[in-house]
Amino acid sequence: MRFEKELSGWENGSKHNPIWVNAPARINLIGEHTDYNYGFVLPAAIDKVAYFLIQLREDNHCKVEAKDIGDHLIFDFQDDLKPSAKNWQNYFLGVMHYMKSSGKVKQGFNLVFESDIPTGAGMSSSAALACGFGMAINEAYQLGLSKQEIAEIAQLAEHHFVGVKCGIMDQYACMFGMEGHALKLDCRTFQYQYQKIQLDDYQLVLIDSKVKHELTSTEYNKRREECERVVSIFKKQDPAIATLRDVTQEHLANFGKVLDSVAFKRCDYVINENRRVVEACQALHANDLQLFGALMYQSHKGLAHDYEVSCKELDFLVDAARQSGHIIGSRMMGGGFGGCTLNIIAQPNAQEVVNSILSSYKEKMGRDGESYFIEIKEGCKILDSGA
Repeated sequence: MRFEKELSGWENGSKHNPIWVNAPARINLIGEHTDYNYGFVLPAAIDKVAYFLIQLREDNHCKVEAKDIGDHLIFDFQDDLKPSAKNWQNYFLGVMHYMKSSGKVKQGFNLVFESDIPTGAGMSSSAALACGFGMAINEAYQLGLSKQEIAEIAQLAEHHFVGVKCGIMDQYACMFGMEGHALKLDCRTFQYQYQKIQLDDYQLVLIDSKVKHELTSTEYNKRREECERVVSIFKKQDPAIATLRDVTQEHLANFGKVLDSVAFKRCDYVINENRRVVEACQALHANDLQLFGALMYQSHKGLAHDYEVSCKELDFLVDAARQSGHIIGSRMMGGGFGGCTLNIIAQPNAQEVVNSILSSYKEKMGRDGESYFIEIKEGCKILDSGA
């Protein structure tokens, strides 16, 4: 168990038992940039994890220790919490801001966390931080919040403290993940169903471009604004259109002439990506991994050319995957402009294939990449409630 040294020095003799929580990273098999457009997504929790240890104090002080970076955050829970200049702190400040509105928070806490989730790689280390902390606070103070409520609070923290207008996909995958299953989520209704993943002779592998992105300093929020602009234009043509999820190819054919070329491409991508998620689930149900992989390649093409959130490094990795003859599906994953590609690779020589791609990547791009062989695991959970 992690943090044993910290545990021995915490509030010895305290009546408050320590609580252990872990929160996983996520992959998104298909359905990118559709969540904030109230469409469909297909994420899954994986075996990259953030670990938390929390114990209540007898005073009002709250101390969060980030072991990975050797930094800490100290505040009083009664403070009027505001965003910090240190981005990592805002996930904790934001969640605490919304959690304490319940009125049940009466004292401070000590918390230490560390993570083996690569940052900036598109695995949503941010959602793991916010959701894991949210679950720890919920358990420590016995707030009685549901998993959905914790996910929504984590999303609010990202919106208003971190400054990223993310959808709900990452938080839902972190909270509701099931081992061996993806989560088909309707981001408008929050209804979801589990989709079994049978990989058989294949392996899921992330190849990290090592191009780091910071979503608040990229065009992520701009894409969301572009989509909202399309909705406002189409709503004048059809008042029933409330989100881009409501727009169909028929709408695009009838009213597309009122859009500029950029808006048209953004709209076309989202319509097709929602369709691909539905078809991908049908492919998984039929255990047709070849079709699923083909849809992944289509998804990347749309992300690169229509939604324009890829980069030359990601495009190179996907092209190399296609040319390898051993990777049946590959696409960029996450907000874009860097991070990882997700790949479905034949098992017998998966490592050899990955090594070859990384070697070519180094030669062509002049930078080292990295690979992560991953498994689909369960979502955020209490490891030990101190009972």
